[in-house]
Amino acid sequence: MATGCVGKLGPTSLRNDSLAYNRAVQRSNDTQLLLNLVRLRYRDTPTFLQIGTISSAYELKRSLGADIKDNSFENDTLKLGLDLIDKPTTVYSPVRGKGFSEELLTPIQLPSLLLLNSSGWRIDRVFRVVVQRMNDLANAPSASGPTPEAAPDYKKFSELMNIFRELELHDAINIVVDVHPKTGKPVFSIALAPNLAMNHLYARVWELLDVDSGTYSIRMLPYHGAKRERNEVLVDTRSLLSVLYFLSQGVNPPLCDEKSGKVTVTLDENGNYFDWSELLDGIISINSKPISTKDDCVPCGIYVCYRGSYFYIDDRDLNSKATFSLLSQVMALQGGCPVIPAITTISLN
Repeated sequence: MATGCVGKLGPTSLRNDSLAYNRAVQRSNDTQLLLNLVRLRYRDTPTFLQIGTISSAYELKRSLGADIKDNSFENDTLKLGLDLIDKPTTVYSPVRGKGFSEELLTPIQLPSLLLLNSSGWRIDRVFRVVVQRMNDLANAPSASGPTPEAAPDYKKFSELMNIFRELELHDAINIVVDVHPKTGKPVFSIALAPNLAMNHLYARVWELLDVDSGTYSIRMLPYHGAKRERNEVLVDTRSLLSVLYFLSQGVNPPLCDEKSGKVTVTLDENGNYFDWSELLDGIISINSKPISTKDDCVPCGIYVCYRGSYFYIDDRDLNSKATFSLLSQVMALQGGCPVIPAITTISLN
């Protein structure tokens, strides 16, 4: 009696490979991004790797065996075997050089604000992450670098963003672009829809931004010390590196690392501990837990091991996961559309 099994190559292997590698690339990118946020919180150097090529080679091994029990050959078994061995090869390349440095350090442009907002991202989330100043309203510019020792200035900006969100829920605010009649250049504006029910909110927006009352189209200009009219607002955007630093303030390190001086502890004007969750509430929170041999339960969701601890985004923290996804899109915008790595499947018979 002969027994054996036969595996299928071709379309079946392609389907399985593409899904498996898709999930692996996603996990790799998420883990790398989270790791770099944690590194920045510890003032360590971030490093980025890009997946160049993924190749999957299959090797098919045949085997023949026999199970002889007696001399009659009636109960003997002839075994045919086929072993399918996957030998994947992944090529990584470090992202570095002048071009990448410029992408990291160049302020995010106003068209990106429009693109992100028009693609469905909440206006308050986009502005809180990307913008660090609007006229005299500061959104924690000191947090756009290594963790500061003094608490940042942000409360009036946060108030403005809460109003923006409420207006957005009533379809009363939008980011629009027009063409300047003389120069032909694009003009980006914050458009407020005239609505009597929203007048009390509009009044506070005009007051906070220091523009004339009744300005329903507030023109946005890049913040470079330029003079402005009473219907304009100077917008100072963060660079990609500044965005990474800003979001790294949401990393909650172990208490022992704070006490040992491995991370900066921020204090308010009274010398009390400043809780970064006050600034980043609804934006991002990256928790930590020690790696213990007694507790081998890894966190759910995105996590990374660093300096003897798990750092993770809780799988139920939808706001943090949304901001993490937004960060990935901001990185893609600053760096252009990355080349999707080729996945090659080679069958060897």
